[in-house]
Amino acid sequence: MTRCLWLARTLPFPLTAGDRIYTAKLAGALASAGVEITFAGFAGDAPAQAIPGVTWHTVPGGPRGRLQALANPMPLVAARHDTPAYRAALRDLAAQGPWQVVVVDQYGMGWVLRHRHLFEAGRPAFVFVTHDHEESVTKMQWQDATASLGKRLYLGQNYVKTRWFERWIARRSDLVTTITQHDAELFGANAPGVAMLPLVPGYDGVRVASREITAETPRAVVLFGSYRWSAKQANLRIFLEHADPVLSRAGIEIRVVGDMPDDLRQQLEGRYKAARFTGFVDDPAPHLAGARMAVLAEPIGGGFKMKLLEYVFNRVPVAALTACASGLPESVSGEMLLEPELDRLMQRVIAEIDDLPALNRRQEHAFTAAEHAFDWRERGRMLRDAIAERRSAAARGAGTPKPDYGALESAPQPGKA
Repeated sequence: MTRCLWLARTLPFPLTAGDRIYTAKLAGALASAGVEITFAGFAGDAPAQAIPGVTWHTVPGGPRGRLQALANPMPLVAARHDTPAYRAALRDLAAQGPWQVVVVDQYGMGWVLRHRHLFEAGRPAFVFVTHDHEESVTKMQWQDATASLGKRLYLGQNYVKTRWFERWIARRSDLVTTITQHDAELFGANAPGVAMLPLVPGYDGVRVASREITAETPRAVVLFGSYRWSAKQANLRIFLEHADPVLSRAGIEIRVVGDMPDDLRQQLEGRYKAARFTGFVDDPAPHLAGARMAVLAEPIGGGFKMKLLEYVFNRVPVAALTACASGLPESVSGEMLLEPELDRLMQRVIAEIDDLPALNRRQEHAFTAAEHAFDWRERGRMLRDAIAERRSAAARGAGTPKPDYGALESAPQPGKA
């Protein structure tokens, strides 16, 4: 059986954020395709759940502090997770080989490629599992005009670090998986010759059998999310600044549901007329059923928005920025209200929130179009087969020449490709 060592920042629990869900479900899907997985990372925020075929290995300690990591040439998230304890665990795990596959999960784990020599005995395929094109995301964060000067200076240096580091990882991997085809094209442009595999997320959550939006359904839009990441917080602020004035005048309530820091919630509560804030909830169903529409408007960031599937399969009509629907089949996105700009999107929401037949038609058609399109098992088989192809190509000598896997300091310097 193929043996895979999956290296992540933390064990992906609880499954309350998109990156955790994607990691856990993709690892489980690969295991279900017949690959034996040892998954390593710092302890999560909840105990690990049993997933058939996956063995959990908790790395001692935790990430280093932010201030200490700032002076590192790597981006903050990578510098925080490259700790002596994790490097020691990496050596121990490498010795438990041979491994046929080593997964580098997210760019924060890219430092692992400095230690590729530890795995020479098994000649594994190194797979870079991406959750986004971070170069693009950090550039948008840096260009966010709502951030303070000090924050923009920090975001600027982090973008420069992320740009060269993410490219460095991709060029030194055997296979890069992406969450959308668009991301695959972005990575491919800067890592020529490296195989790219788009793996749009699957969905195995609740599927509401039927739903009717009626006049009794509150005139409200709902936003679900985890608001711990700075980019998510910036997106929420941008949305509320644009949407609250126009939706409050139209008598439409904005319901923001999801985990966020207490100080952020305190800052936002009372500032906006239409917005109501609910923290983390165990069961999203009543909150989704209690709104006529869901809104997804995140100008900062790319990738695939996993909450879209939550909305569709809970039969909530979706209004979204066009960019936020990336990766969806046209048959699904065609049933959504899509606009390239926030102001135009809000006008569409106002115009259609009382058109109950149209709302019900959209949720019905979107559900039907998505019903068989998001199978995690298929994603696992695709990844397994792509790994086998890369290993076969390497055995035939058909792969790209092996680059120098020396110290990270030999990688391109900040500001250079």
